[in-house]
Amino acid sequence: MESTTYYVQTMPGVEEIAWLEVRDKLPGAKFGETVFAKDQNGLLIFSYAGEAEDLFQLRTVEDVYVLALSVEKVPRTRQILPQITELVQDTAVFQQAIDVAWPIRVQPARPSYRVISRLYGSHDIYRKQLGEAVERGMKARYPKWRLVDDHAQVEIWINLLGSRLVGGIRLTDRTTRHRFNKPVELKAALRPSVAAAMIHLTQPADDDIFLDPMCGSGTLVMERRYAGAYAQMLAGDIELKHTQAARKNVNALRKEPPTHFSALHLDAAKLPLAPGSVTKVATNLPFGKQISSPKALKKLYPAFFGELERVLAGNGRAIVLSSEYDLVKESVRKCPNLEILTGYSVAVLGQWGRIYIIRRN
Repeated sequence: MESTTYYVQTMPGVEEIAWLEVRDKLPGAKFGETVFAKDQNGLLIFSYAGEAEDLFQLRTVEDVYVLALSVEKVPRTRQILPQITELVQDTAVFQQAIDVAWPIRVQPARPSYRVISRLYGSHDIYRKQLGEAVERGMKARYPKWRLVDDHAQVEIWINLLGSRLVGGIRLTDRTTRHRFNKPVELKAALRPSVAAAMIHLTQPADDDIFLDPMCGSGTLVMERRYAGAYAQMLAGDIELKHTQAARKNVNALRKEPPTHFSALHLDAAKLPLAPGSVTKVATNLPFGKQISSPKALKKLYPAFFGELERVLAGNGRAIVLSSEYDLVKESVRKCPNLEILTGYSVAVLGQWGRIYIIRRN
């Protein structure tokens, strides 16, 4: 089967982790490139010879597209507008993208479409003109199709990122981004796709004893449940209402209740767990706008990492998100059995942080 080129949209910085998931879940997928859309999104471009529906199993992504337009270097002047129209109107690649999206998105009705345009960098054109250039090409190529403002059967996205042009036909819908119907919502909850990226980095295994000791509303634990079998799953938080929220949300994730799952009211600085009793940890440490007391933060981090060193089994793996870079490194240095392997910079709730991969030696 011939390969098709796709791209996925991620939260900023997650595109590199998304490739790890693509590589693991889509056999034979070939890496293309990553493109960064300022502080809004990351794009991962790759080719895959399997069915388009296979991409719907990806959880680190916000949306999935089949690539329809791609030019590495375009002018930043009005000359780009007729070039875009021509690409939409005449190229075989655009028609192939429509052919892939058609059976997935189109319903029995007169075909309809809408155009979403995004423009980053310094240009001599406006975002609206970018979209109109696509619309002109569509009207010439598909004169009987309806241009609509919403609820379109085909959604065409056009991204002009500096001099890099990337466009695609969206295959997913809003349920990909908003995949959880949580009975209890809390402020500053982790984005599901970011939680999925963190869980993927834990390298989930059937014998995991998994812990999130600062679980909030339970997004990370919910994603761990989606990631497959485990031996035991633990969630905890110093706020009793958070523990209760996580329990309700995890229980509501599927019709059947989770097995071997406990939600505990606990202090991450004094974990009520035996030494070496946990094999995988993923947690979102408080940082940035979440912090009301910097002094409390400087007390929490060393205590938490000390407890992490104690409860994590040998070769255990912890995935920790924080923007307190110096405090994380300083706290880990004080734990001789912990080692930071690597990290990924990501944007969370409008602020940049870093996902650290930590191993216990």
